[in-house]
Amino acid sequence: MSVAERRRSPPVPGEPTPSTTVLIVAGNELVAARVEAMLRSQTGLRVSVSAPGELARRLEDHAAAIVVLALESAETARLLEVLRGMPKVDGVLLLASDPSGAWTAQARRSGVRAVLRSDATAEELATAIAAARAGLLVLHPDALKPSTEARAARSGIGPTALTAREQEILEMIAEGMSNRIIANRLGISSQTVKFHVASILAKLGAGSRTEAVTFGLRQGLIAL
Repeated sequence: MSVAERRRSPPVPGEPTPSTTVLIVAGNELVAARVEAMLRSQTGLRVSVSAPGELARRLEDHAAAIVVLALESAETARLLEVLRGMPKVDGVLLLASDPSGAWTAQARRSGVRAVLRSDATAEELATAIAAARAGLLVLHPDALKPSTEARAARSGIGPTALTAREQEILEMIAEGMSNRIIANRLGISSQTVKFHVASILAKLGAGSRTEAVTFGLRQGLIAL
């Protein structure tokens, strides 16, 4: 795994390490049972399983928790929106068959702190949870590779050069954000956002925001 560090205050020497609450949300009972069994074998973890629709309510029963999502991409995206900014979430860990497809712009902005393969071992899960709780980012190496969709798009046409800011805004457009929301998120004016959007449309040869997103997906500039 590759690990990018984000520091928090170190624990006080001699102070007992508090147990970590982990809530598992999986697409089926077998997957949930497998992950639960692996995590229960690890010390220092309080583990329980939640249905997708009950997750927000279950979080209210805990001071803070690490959430493990083992779901299809569409359901994962929906729950990430639910979890975005919730103060009782210490971090989100995604289990995915395609880590590169799971490490999206939405994931990066929604508190995802770890992306592992679906067949991750108990040790890998425990290590990722501990790292996420400490404020670290843990990614399976595959998460840093272009997704299957992006590689297919690049095979037909070379990507258009966008600035880092333009790519960030294109990702936000793909998530359905308006210029006003983008401006608020980035701390810039709506007029500046309009300027960037116009530049994105011109570079991609798109006639609308929807076309820009479509072209961006085809060229592997963004992934949903």
